[in-house]
Amino acid sequence: MDWFCSLPDGILTCILSFLSTKEAVQTCILSKKWRHAWAFLPVLKFDITDWLDEENLRECELKFKNFLYGVLENREPTVQLDMFEYENYIPDYDSEISFEFLDSVALLEPRVVSVDIGRGRVNQLDLPDSIFSCTRLENLDLCIFTENFPVIRPESVHLPSLKNVDLTGIALTDDDRFIQNLCSSECPVLETMVLELCDLDISEISSRVLKELTIYDCSQSRLTRISCPCLSSLIIESYEKMAGFELKNTTSLEYAKICLDLDKKHGDLYLLSSLSNVSHLSLGLWGPQFKVKLEKDILKCRTFRNLQTLEIYYWDLSYDIDLVACFLEHSPFLEELTLLLREPKEGDPKEELSQDELRNRRNVLFQRERLKTVRIVKPIQRPDMVVDQLINYLRTHIKTIEEEIIS
Repeated sequence: MDWFCSLPDGILTCILSFLSTKEAVQTCILSKKWRHAWAFLPVLKFDITDWLDEENLRECELKFKNFLYGVLENREPTVQLDMFEYENYIPDYDSEISFEFLDSVALLEPRVVSVDIGRGRVNQLDLPDSIFSCTRLENLDLCIFTENFPVIRPESVHLPSLKNVDLTGIALTDDDRFIQNLCSSECPVLETMVLELCDLDISEISSRVLKELTIYDCSQSRLTRISCPCLSSLIIESYEKMAGFELKNTTSLEYAKICLDLDKKHGDLYLLSSLSNVSHLSLGLWGPQFKVKLEKDILKCRTFRNLQTLEIYYWDLSYDIDLVACFLEHSPFLEELTLLLREPKEGDPKEELSQDELRNRRNVLFQRERLKTVRIVKPIQRPDMVVDQLINYLRTHIKTIEEEIIS
């Protein structure tokens, strides 16, 4: 006897939700009770890799498309859709992708939509406007991997329940107004935005409700102003040449991680004065321009009165001791300092600085009552004597250190 048949329908559909939609549909041959169980699934997951075999790619894509439309046409329409996942990733393969199926998905009022595309080249993503007006949609994830950066130009955006949006590999410009619409009153509860591997040509990211913003490895053609009064977490990390960012109205920030490789044409930074309320700050000294601008910026900054944890990445003993000294001078309540030393490069100057040289780098009083932990992360190639020298120097000037962690 099939003991699964004795399970309540709700538990049965819950179990099937853990399968891919192709696997779930295949269960219809097991028994009469299973015949239509897949039609009540609250989760639909379509992945073209389930269809790839030795056949022609175009035939596989056609089978995948027919299956997708078949499921959407025969699914029970009264059952709301909790999650819709679509993966059509075939790199270095040129073919047009029709997104008409998203009209059918939008009618099911999904709570989560994830679309992952991989193609050779796509100029514009013709996503139907219906997907940008789903009243129940809380999470939107659009991930595009192509040779270029396609654009998205919905005529309108109205997502009253949207809380999280994740955009990857997309061109975002002021002209298409996609970011502006997401940050407008049409998305009144948006809390988290992630922009990854995108091409940014936007003058401003301005939102009254956004709480978390992550910009990772994006290219950028102009300075972007970030104005988000409710923002509590900001991560900007990129190893592409960037025009930079200006922070305005970010007094709610508690956590910030900034790692930039700035364009040589970049003017003065306007970052640190807007980060004065953070309790946790991570800085990546990736590019020389960022270092120079940062040292000028910190001198204009008022005290970091809430800063308790400071991390500095790609740190260099020969160059960056001044920067650490500045932060210690401006951070009276700092409790933990982490220095992640960079990999040594060919042509680097000597690192065995004498105590006189170190003392002459900056005549700053390091005394702090709260700094107790210093963590140093070093690459294998770094000699131990460099770390020992750094620890001795810090101990000479910081009397409250209780714990040293070297890894």
